[in-house]
Amino acid sequence: MLILLFSLLQAAIISGCVLPLQDGYVPSNIRHARDITTNCGPDDIPPPNRVNTTERLAVLREEMRRRGLQAYIVPLDDESRLRWISGFSGSAGKAVITMDEARLWTDGRYFLQAADQLDCNWYLMRESQEGVEDFDKWIGQNLQDYADQNGQAVIGACADQLGAGTWLDWQESFKSYSEDMILEPVENLIDLLWTEQNGRPPQILRDIKVHGLQWSGESWQSKVARLREKLAESNIYGIVVSELDEIAWILNIRGEGPTHLEILNESPLFQSLLVINQEKIILMVHLDKVTNELLNHLEGVEIERYETRYRELRSYFIVQADIRPDGRYIVTTPSTYLSGASYAIYNLVPDDIRELDLSPIILMKAVKNEVESAGMMNAHEKDAVALCSWSAFMENQIQVLGEEWTELSAAAVLREYRAKQQDNKGVSFGTISAFGSNGAIIHYAPTNITDAKIDRSNLYLVDSGGQYLDGTTDVTRTFHYGEPSEVQKQRYTDVLRGSIQLALVQAPEGTMDIAVDYATRQFLYKQGLEYRHGTGHGIGAYLEVHEGPTRIAMKREDPAGLEPGMFFSDEPGYYQDGEYGIRLETILRVVSVPLENPEYGDFIKFEAVTLVPFEPKLIIKEQLSSEELQWLRDYNQIIIDRILPRIENDDLTVDWIMQKTEI
Repeated sequence: MLILLFSLLQAAIISGCVLPLQDGYVPSNIRHARDITTNCGPDDIPPPNRVNTTERLAVLREEMRRRGLQAYIVPLDDESRLRWISGFSGSAGKAVITMDEARLWTDGRYFLQAADQLDCNWYLMRESQEGVEDFDKWIGQNLQDYADQNGQAVIGACADQLGAGTWLDWQESFKSYSEDMILEPVENLIDLLWTEQNGRPPQILRDIKVHGLQWSGESWQSKVARLREKLAESNIYGIVVSELDEIAWILNIRGEGPTHLEILNESPLFQSLLVINQEKIILMVHLDKVTNELLNHLEGVEIERYETRYRELRSYFIVQADIRPDGRYIVTTPSTYLSGASYAIYNLVPDDIRELDLSPIILMKAVKNEVESAGMMNAHEKDAVALCSWSAFMENQIQVLGEEWTELSAAAVLREYRAKQQDNKGVSFGTISAFGSNGAIIHYAPTNITDAKIDRSNLYLVDSGGQYLDGTTDVTRTFHYGEPSEVQKQRYTDVLRGSIQLALVQAPEGTMDIAVDYATRQFLYKQGLEYRHGTGHGIGAYLEVHEGPTRIAMKREDPAGLEPGMFFSDEPGYYQDGEYGIRLETILRVVSVPLENPEYGDFIKFEAVTLVPFEPKLIIKEQLSSEELQWLRDYNQIIIDRILPRIENDDLTVDWIMQKTEI
């Protein structure tokens, strides 16, 4: 056992986590108002998808006690550590465990899901809700007295799992409560406790494939040259690129095959780290995944071992300081959907040449070139064929033939329809196949335990997407195989009108993404209604389905400008807890507006890329304005013109499209 712990300690040090030497613990007796999870009464039946975390928390707290930690932070990461310790499987969240409490923070997309999945050891903190403290504020308030009374309160976290920008912000926040409150880098305690012997998936690494010019439209050498120009303009010598989608994009390479990294399961990424300066490029990957094809593609790039990346990075900057002591390097800050460089990486770059800043690659990648844009359009047309064919099949099965289908079986068939399309590389994320009340859980994921039967009694929400060599797709449509209620039709119409109004926006180039969100929410706002998620996100080109800098959300604190060549989702919704959910998601492309007299500069408008019909039986046509109705008719005609010619020997799908496009 001692040998095992020593080995784990060595691995933790190499990976950027450091073991503290404090001893002793005095439990805090401070308690605050709790936001408990559901079904925690003595006579309640726990939800079927709940995980019992009692033993896991007990062994974690024993490790914390041994190391003198008063709290331990578990952020979201790519190996599902947060899910293991808490049971929560959403894609946004963070937890803190003290000796007497365990709390998880998440946003409005996951309130219902988290309330079911967290067991009664946990308190759910609903972010942005009245009376709910921010993560760092809650920790500061609850550990302040301990620090004041005992001389020090140590909050542990793995430096490899937290972004440097977040780490520094929290560190400053904690010290504002007490100078004796310390955010301490420690080894990853979850890795100590969660092993293959007790169910942790074994490591599976992706192959690394060249992404050719027919898909990328620009050589990696040209991309690097453009990046170097941008860095030089800001008097920057180099950058440490730690975001996996940025590495894949700038070097025109992708990951292919299965992986143990759950968050990356449907994104064509791979474990890597990259350093680019004005003279050289160093790529750190798993060497057993380096092929002759990759070596030829990356001629001139130095390739090092990923497993010893921190050692390599430390050695590089020791030498670099001697050769070029004035060369400053960007270490990336958190961006729209990414955490930025880890605190472990931040600490390896000498502070006199380190500059914490956004990566220039974010905007470079977001603005698609002509080849990428054409590929995205083609991928969405192929995807529309798959989704329309599946939709026609499902409607016939349930509405006409009365066959039995469930959320999981329907999602499995949808995956098969996509797999038939040329250059398909799987799904772009886990399909949200949600019938009835499950649709009210914004990011619901069906399981064998929760798998609901789909029938004619309620709404059926399907949010899905595909990965193709020429693009990434993401589309949501809401169906009803029976007779919807008047309230359901009203809510669907409200959501559809908002979706159309966003698609109709025309504005000056560079308009901030937050500025267009009201167009989508206005019809719900007028009735005192709302939805707890953003209206849109950027999307990659055979990359991640959520891509910055674009995020359509009124309350966003760091807005980004909209430019021609960007693609983003238009996805308003409405959710009636315990009853149903409605969401309509269409990818839009930002295009230039040709103006005869551009007196006020260049303008942009949005072009629909997703080409899947909406459900006529759910639309109250009389409530659509003439402009909205014309947009819908034009949209349907595009579907007829561009999707029908792609469908061969499938009268069922052709008839379905013709029926759904009659407005």
